Amino acid sequence: MPPAPPKESRQSDGARRRREAPLPVEAIPARERETDEPEEVDLATLPDEELMKLCQEADMEAFDVLYARYSGPVMSFIRRMIGDHSRSEVLTQEAFLRIFREAGNYRYPRSFSTWFYTIVRNLCKNDLRYMSRHPTISLEASVSESGRGSDDSPKIGDSLKARTSEPLDNILSEERERRLLNALNDLPELEREILILHRFQGLKYREISEIVGVPVGTVRSRLHMAIERLRRAVRDLL
Repeated sequence: MPPAPPKESRQSDGARRRREAPLPVEAIPARERETDEPEEVDLATLPDEELMKLCQEADMEAFDVLYARYSGPVMSFIRRMIGDHSRSEVLTQEAFLRIFREAGNYRYPRSFSTWFYTIVRNLCKNDLRYMSRHPTISLEASVSESGRGSDDSPKIGDSLKARTSEPLDNILSEERERRLLNALNDLPELEREILILHRFQGLKYREISEIVGVPVGTVRSRLHMAIERLRRAVRDLL
């Protein structure tokens, strides 16, 4: 019969087993306990690219956050591109529908703003081409019988405006915006796009280069030319 192990050895084994035994849950600090419940993520804190990944999985809450971030800037961009408020609203809705329709074309971690503004720009260009082939009567057109009314002739749009007096500053503000939109529309197409993307949408040269498909150097030079043309056109309003 083998000799019994020394008493000290038996005590050491028992102490080792007690040390290795799992602690009861209540003895573990709460921050160290494992849990199967996933931590809630505040979508509002996520960057655009992470939200777009969620949109690719049909996450409507992520889409809502992107809509809140971009709906205003995108409508502003579209309005300046096509010069028509009512069509701008329609194209803005269409642009956001494209987030889901073309979600498969997005490749993370590409800049979401660059990807999205490329889509929006193409929508605007298609709309402008369509309108050039299917012209409609402008709300600013004269209603004189000859169709060539003077500047003082009543306009079609006048009949759609509320018959309420407006403060002079509002009238002047509308006049400035109208003049600015007209000056923008008179710019060469590429210069207008670059100017709007940079000065009004706040995009960087590299992002604009990718959206419009020209080198960064071309973006810089065309932007300078557009600013000079626009400054000359609205000099009396400055």
